Amino acid sequence: MSVPEARAQAQSNENLPGWVLFEKGKALYEQGDLSGALELINLSAGKGVLTPEALYWIGRVYQAEGDNLLARKRYEEALADARFLYIPDTKWDIYYSLSEIYLIEKDYDRYEQILLTVFDEEVKRNTEIIRREHSYVQVLKTEGLDKLLLLYRIKLSYSLEASSRLGRYYNSRELWKSSVIKNLYPLMTVYTAGIESLINRYPDFSFPVNMEEAWGNDGEFLIRVYEDFCRQSGEAFSFQRDLNTLEAIDIENDVMTAEAIIKKRFPRFSMTPSAYTLLKIEDHNPGFLNMEALYSSMFFLAEALYREGHPDSADELWALLILSGNQTPWKKLAEGKIMNPELETPFLKY
Repeated sequence: MSVPEARAQAQSNENLPGWVLFEKGKALYEQGDLSGALELINLSAGKGVLTPEALYWIGRVYQAEGDNLLARKRYEEALADARFLYIPDTKWDIYYSLSEIYLIEKDYDRYEQILLTVFDEEVKRNTEIIRREHSYVQVLKTEGLDKLLLLYRIKLSYSLEASSRLGRYYNSRELWKSSVIKNLYPLMTVYTAGIESLINRYPDFSFPVNMEEAWGNDGEFLIRVYEDFCRQSGEAFSFQRDLNTLEAIDIENDVMTAEAIIKKRFPRFSMTPSAYTLLKIEDHNPGFLNMEALYSSMFFLAEALYREGHPDSADELWALLILSGNQTPWKKLAEGKIMNPELETPFLKY
């Protein structure tokens, strides 16, 4: 762009309403034009004061440029003016961005506190959740994940990510009791949302009391799952079917045969209500679910349970993670933990 063209463009921008300049600045940020984004967002204030939204996005520009000091200052200014946010829930984005800066700066006390602020803001409004925390843990440790998911539902929204990050952090600090609690919340939240989504799509669906109920309600899906696991194990096994009706005719024996094949590749294979529901959620694939939070919470919850002296509960969660239909780093890490629970998680360093 020539100098005259640049001047004309600048003059044109100055005549635009502030909100238009702000939106154009955000668009430039998404396109990777950080200097252009910074110019337009600053310009959006005109001769007035930058909005908290503008301060937040300026902080994001500085953070993307690697200037964490200036990013932190802009985020803190945005939080100070959070009561003036056009969309109030934007403040959670600011909290999370600021927590990332504290983590980069190794200011772990502030990192923990800002995440606890987000978590407590939502959870403390629900006294029933707080009151049942002890019950969640006791049911998980004494009766297992299936019973926990059968009895309880939790629905976090903006604090889900805070709980997930705190769960990882407490693992790194070997604060196992805190880790169990914080990792339970995202696991139960994503399962709850997934179950609700399945019910919306399949009105007859419910979390099964046992696998007999699951087979009775959803046999064809389970047959497909078993046959797929057999293929992954290297054998193309198929359930026997009536040639006229195509209905499965010997499910009980075929399940035994299939499981013998599957266990050659997945020695800890066990089709439980929790495993069936996880595979059903993944097959349904509702895009709004934070599956990353689910997988990480399963992994770290298992580690915390193992460290607290509950190896069977830990193995159940790691084995469940290995059965996941999605290929994630957590699946590979769980395979390592099943083989050697003392194995260190390589990237979890604070």
